[in-house]
Amino acid sequence: MVKGQNRLYSCNPALRGKLCNLNRIFKLQLHCFMKSKILYIFLTIALLSSCDKLLDEKPKATATLGALDPTTLDQTIIGVYEPLTRSRGRLWESTAGLGLELMSEYADGGSSQVNWSNYNNIMNLPNNFAQSWTTLYEAIGRANSLIDNLNRNTTLSDAVKMKAYGEAYFIRGYCYYFAVRVWGKVPLRLSPIVNANDVGLALSPVNVIYDSVIKDMKFAETALPNTTGSPGRATAGAAKTALADIYLTLGQFQNARDKAKEVLDNKTTYGYDLEPSLATVYSPTLATNKEDVFSLKFSQIVDKGAFMASYWADSKAKLAGYSVSGNKFGGIISIAPLIKGWDDNDLRKKFSLYDKYVINGVVTAAEVEKDIYDLRMGKYKDPDAPIDTGNGNDFYLYRFADVLLIFAEADNKVNGPTAAAYDAINQVRRRAYGLPTNTPNATADLPGGLSQAAFDDMVFRERGYEFIGECKRWFDMVRTNRVAQTINGVNSVIKFPNRKPVPTKTVFGLPDVELQNNPLAI
Repeated sequence: MVKGQNRLYSCNPALRGKLCNLNRIFKLQLHCFMKSKILYIFLTIALLSSCDKLLDEKPKATATLGALDPTTLDQTIIGVYEPLTRSRGRLWESTAGLGLELMSEYADGGSSQVNWSNYNNIMNLPNNFAQSWTTLYEAIGRANSLIDNLNRNTTLSDAVKMKAYGEAYFIRGYCYYFAVRVWGKVPLRLSPIVNANDVGLALSPVNVIYDSVIKDMKFAETALPNTTGSPGRATAGAAKTALADIYLTLGQFQNARDKAKEVLDNKTTYGYDLEPSLATVYSPTLATNKEDVFSLKFSQIVDKGAFMASYWADSKAKLAGYSVSGNKFGGIISIAPLIKGWDDNDLRKKFSLYDKYVINGVVTAAEVEKDIYDLRMGKYKDPDAPIDTGNGNDFYLYRFADVLLIFAEADNKVNGPTAAAYDAINQVRRRAYGLPTNTPNATADLPGGLSQAAFDDMVFRERGYEFIGECKRWFDMVRTNRVAQTINGVNSVIKFPNRKPVPTKTVFGLPDVELQNNPLAI
């Protein structure tokens, strides 16, 4: 069975046709919503405010879901997920994925993506994230519409409705969690937009947004099933992991520790564990694996895949075995302290980074910009993709490694470097050295007797190695107050330190699509 057969909405031709029709309806409504004819659609669009003349609409327009039965409900839920895994349009995994990774201190966008590396430039060019904003609010709007219609539905069983509620709240909660970390204050839309008068909405304070996110995830963890037969669908374990991550970001370390421990203690129930092989974790063909807590699913199908493998590769990508094509959108700085200190025996380093490859039996230097970056990112590999939008590598929001490292960090913050905290991080490190994860080994394990501060530094470093290419480093730098420290560390060794100035702020400005259409977004 090929991976594409397990994809949320590419597996069933009839369903795919319905979703394609659904997408066309959404696009039509997005651009022509001011027409007076009432549009009946499966889902309310997320960002009605992007219509240029929306505020002049007369008469009011409404949007409703039809009657839901179990089949149409499932199709509707899939439609809620769809914006997050949309390939063409460079939205979630490509704009957000590439951009956030290039904001890591060890990465540089080179000549083609210089704005992403110059923090002050990027923070003052908020429209670089405009497409991600639209995608997030489209998913939020679809989730809101589903919740609203479930509230009014009297025919579906409580069990069926509960699972649907759980998925809708999970998606809405995660989208707002991403949004609040990128933009700070945002409009907190918790109900469908049904007419022009609903467009204006003041920005909510950051703490109010986080309260809403936690509330959504707490509901989701009780409503969702422990496992799913459909990879890419939210589960109770995914909601608990998200909560642990949210608490960690907020500095609520006891809550983060306890929630991560719930997942660790019940990993058999959820089917989680570390995969021995990194190739399995990042396979472009496998539908899922036991380390997969929640990921965005992509397939080796034209316009149903991810961009990441192509973005990081160079012009010899196909011959080198990395991707069908290469864009050279940035690379990795070998003299950055994190990378320079990376043990060559750590299998993650060889798997993730390269400066040469073998083509037709000849060792060939990779294409780099030597004065700017000298390593390519190779974590995502799919030379058999049909097109650059057909790379099958999934994009992880959470892996079981997240759970272990969240627990290690939070437990240390609460109790100091306990044996349990050591064991959690050492499991990740042992896998990195190709060793049995549950057997102590001096080669991989951290040295005993570390202070609380030193252990915390080791967790930060380990997250850098484990999640390189997964767009978590910038968020880690911000939440741990290490932005200036890490960037200054790189600036002290690179040839052009002005390419990576210490930022004066750590959140983006709202994109024009919101400012022009929401008069209260100030």
